[in-house]
Amino acid sequence: MGIMARVIRLCKADLHGVMDQLEDKDLLLKQHLREMQAAMAGRQVRIDQLEEALRNGQRDRAMHAKQLQALEEDLDLAVARGKDDIARMLIRKIIPMRKRVACMTQRLEEMTGQVDEERDRLGVQRLAYDDTRQRVAAVRERARNAEAMADMGPIGMRSPQLAPSEEEIEWELMQRKEAASSGRTA
Repeated sequence: MGIMARVIRLCKADLHGVMDQLEDKDLLLKQHLREMQAAMAGRQVRIDQLEEALRNGQRDRAMHAKQLQALEEDLDLAVARGKDDIARMLIRKIIPMRKRVACMTQRLEEMTGQVDEERDRLGVQRLAYDDTRQRVAAVRERARNAEAMADMGPIGMRSPQLAPSEEEIEWELMQRKEAASSGRTA
């Protein structure tokens, strides 16, 4: 075996090793992408749940506020008519209702903040996902380039696929002869 053949075999072996390393990275990056997609899907589910709870809380708070408004109107009527017993009973209902509405309002504000935070985190995750996806594409491109280099023969051509056939050689020779002969007669 000649020295040149050994050098070629060593180069091919090195390129195959590089390809194996790139393929391993490709698999790891694909797995990482799947995990990132799962995390984003989980976060989106969490956002959807928070938004649903927020809508339900807003609906409940509106209902309690409406009830509080009705009690306040009844209290004003009872005081205006001098019905102190009814007014006391209404006050006993109004005070806890006010506290409940205030607590609901505070909780809804907290939930709105949570939804905003989750959306921001999801946005950051999407950016990281897009960046990782681009890195995966770059690794795949490098793997394709390394594979193409490994398939190259010693003169830089793919030996079996790109080597010209005898017919192609003869055809090219005939075309060149015709071009040369027509150039001389003109």
